[in-house]
Amino acid sequence: MEKAKLFFKLALTSLVCVLSTQAWAYQEIEVHNGGTLQGRAVLTGGVPQPRVFHLVLFPNLDMCAEVDTDDEMNRLLFDFSTDKDRGLKDVVITLKKVEAGKSFPNKPINIVSENCKFLPAVNVIPQGGTFFVDNQDAVMHNSQVYQSERGKIILNIPIPAEEISEGRVQFQKHYKIFQMICGMHEFMQTWGYRVQNPYYFLTQLDGKYKIDNIPPGEYEVNAWHYLMKLRSSIIKISEGETVNLDFEFNGDEVIRPFYETIKSGRIKKDARIPGTIH
Repeated sequence: MEKAKLFFKLALTSLVCVLSTQAWAYQEIEVHNGGTLQGRAVLTGGVPQPRVFHLVLFPNLDMCAEVDTDDEMNRLLFDFSTDKDRGLKDVVITLKKVEAGKSFPNKPINIVSENCKFLPAVNVIPQGGTFFVDNQDAVMHNSQVYQSERGKIILNIPIPAEEISEGRVQFQKHYKIFQMICGMHEFMQTWGYRVQNPYYFLTQLDGKYKIDNIPPGEYEVNAWHYLMKLRSSIIKISEGETVNLDFEFNGDEVIRPFYETIKSGRIKKDARIPGTIH
């Protein structure tokens, strides 16, 4: 009898969880006379200097030095790309808590690994989304997916040379950001931002974005760049209305760790190998 009661209680709990999940799931509907949100993500202040990684500290030096390398054999990560009008690339614009609206296609993320570099730098992915890594390098890489920057590892996938590997991202709790880093080449990085509806946009070099077919209502709009604090604003969309909203990201707010700014000197000229006599 007690076992039967326990089984019933567990079954009821599971059913409630399923129904609750379904109740909060995004619903695809036909949107009539929806509104539009558009604008730009703009970089103000100074342009942050690139992050610096000494290639001599990592394997596969010759191959990794093919791109984004300075005269001192450093791999440079240019995290802030702009056009002449300071439009900012790789900003994810999202509308929060849209419960119903236009279709939400669940397409896998396609990432290319070439010359020890992951492309694109930023991806948009839903909960449980799939990604593929096409390794075009003749060496193996190792994909470590972190929940938030340098957070808990939620996935670890070997990436064999010249093969395509598959993974699936399952965020825990309320987390929205993942960071993928190669375990052998720290400068190989790509980022992902979790979305819960199709009302999002990833900016290109001009910083412009446009999100259309939005059901009338009041929404929170978020603008996210992977090395900046989240920008948020509240908007109200009426039927057929176009709302203009720009987001500014101040480059002067970016403070680089000292070790990411040193272009030379990590390995001193007079450094000694243990056990040797000079």
